[in-house]
Amino acid sequence: MNKLERYVALGQKARALQLLDKAIEFDMPLFKDDLALQEDRRFAWLYRIELLREWGRLSEALAWTCLECELNPGNVAAQALKERLKKELNLRVRSTEVPPKGSHQESSESEWTGVAGMRQIKAILKRDVILPLQEPELYKRFRLDLPNGILLYGPPGCGKTLIARELAKILQFEFMEVIPSDLASIYVHGGQKKISALFAKARERAPTLIFFDELDGLVPNRGADSVGHHYSAEVNEFLAQWNECWKSKVLIIAATNFLEKVEPALLRYGRIDRKVFIGPPDLEARVEILKLFMSQRPQTDINWLKVAEACLFYTTSELKNVVNEAARMALEGRRPITEEDILKALSENPPSLKADKTKIGFK
Repeated sequence: MNKLERYVALGQKARALQLLDKAIEFDMPLFKDDLALQEDRRFAWLYRIELLREWGRLSEALAWTCLECELNPGNVAAQALKERLKKELNLRVRSTEVPPKGSHQESSESEWTGVAGMRQIKAILKRDVILPLQEPELYKRFRLDLPNGILLYGPPGCGKTLIARELAKILQFEFMEVIPSDLASIYVHGGQKKISALFAKARERAPTLIFFDELDGLVPNRGADSVGHHYSAEVNEFLAQWNECWKSKVLIIAATNFLEKVEPALLRYGRIDRKVFIGPPDLEARVEILKLFMSQRPQTDINWLKVAEACLFYTTSELKNVVNEAARMALEGRRPITEEDILKALSENPPSLKADKTKIGFK
């Protein structure tokens, strides 16, 4: 994955596609039923298609998608993407015309314009949320439903809120963001009434995406000593309202930094159907984040890839602080910001996260 991220960040398209081809085409008969390997293959395939779409190579993406549909008829995401790509191409080419060989039409969709990198997470949400809504009849035929709820978990400052907001924009859903203080009440059962009113409002505005931030504070583990009977009643209300809420066109995205503190009953299928680990920005994202924070500041030529590779485990907020510190160094000398300034700021401001806190299973 690190090698793939580097190829994409450098714009080495041919090498990136060749690496993905190996993951897609590598065939090991002894392990053909290994679910983890099959999932990796499906991700590599979807990653390849999305790169081709992003690079404007829609005809090539469609050809690969049609091949996947023939080889693996059970890949519903491939069936849905085939329909999307046909529609995108038809926006530019009449049905009686064939696109010129090698033509690179631009994609008609502008997905994830506010989220750099993080392609694996985007691929998961594309497959499990976006495509089922774009091609509902196809998914209905295969009896596949949209996830009732999705949990984004991992260390703080890694973009969980940003992902939820961008997903709402892509889906063109009403967006409602909720934090624990929004549902607090000094009255007995007051919190339950607020929870009920919240879900009623979401149903009225449907289709709606509710984003529950700090889920561990909203729906804490009822088995914990610190959770009293009053709070347990509010948790029960959450569970009741959460059940099959997508039938009312309400999609729930929740986020937590402390997965083990969330009520286990909420994590069951039918409430939270998908858990997605959100770690610190990957290489591609770090390059774009650094460029964003450095924009409109006086600066010399900077090797962004070299700097981004030195920023392993840094969160977005920490990268912003590093850039500000580098700017202060340059200001003292009344000169442009240099690559050395950023590297020095990195050495003086190490990341708060360690390697063991940036892997799936983070607690």
